[in-house]
Amino acid sequence: ALLGVVRLPATRPEGSTRRRARRGSWRVVLRRPTLWGSMATDLSATLLAMPIALFPLVNEARFGGDPRTLGLFLSAVAVGGITAGLLSGTVTRARRGGLVQLAAGVIWGLGLAGFGTAGPLWAALACLAVAGAADTVSVVTRSALVQWETPDAYRGRVSSMEHVIGVAGPELGNFRGGLVASATSASFSLVTGGLAAALAVGVVAAVNGPLRRYRTPGAPPTDTGAPEATSPATPESEVTAEAVPQAAVRP
Repeated sequence: ALLGVVRLPATRPEGSTRRRARRGSWRVVLRRPTLWGSMATDLSATLLAMPIALFPLVNEARFGGDPRTLGLFLSAVAVGGITAGLLSGTVTRARRGGLVQLAAGVIWGLGLAGFGTAGPLWAALACLAVAGAADTVSVVTRSALVQWETPDAYRGRVSSMEHVIGVAGPELGNFRGGLVASATSASFSLVTGGLAAALAVGVVAAVNGPLRRYRTPGAPPTDTGAPEATSPATPESEVTAEAVPQAAVRP
């Protein structure tokens, strides 16, 4: 694999490296509803409904603090994610990537709310497996959408923003969950967080028509409310480093 990378032909950098061009990645995201909607969906789901920090509390309060049960909680999320990963080809072939991500975000929130109310262990594990599968579907569709919708000159910087959201969102979500649980209970934190995440994703879907109607390149065109990006390589979809920063959009 390394030899193949070394043998790749050199590519010439696009655009400018001036300071205002470096700020252009934010403007690209804000000017494209599909990009900011996809990132807002992911941030809503992880910031409002991240359950990992609450597993020990739930295990202690409802399952006697058995360490094996705590391990099953973590394994259930992983099993759901692996199962969805095995079907990732089906997910990536779905033309309505935006709608798939929105649906996955809602399912993630509802799955964790169900975990917060589940009594039997098998029901709790089933809810976590469903949430884990939804999380994987959301990540796969978001990553594909961001790659398709980002112009070549900005792909590295926009991908960095996506990575920051993907890393910071869950950590902040764990902090939020623990903070709420310390004032109430782990179950209350899970249920309210899961429902809030599902509601927040629903709001993104309601206000962001382009993301709802988004189709991957090659599908019949839809009205996205923004210049259509048929392919990152086509001239129509390119946003140059000179043009974007001049737009009247908040950095």
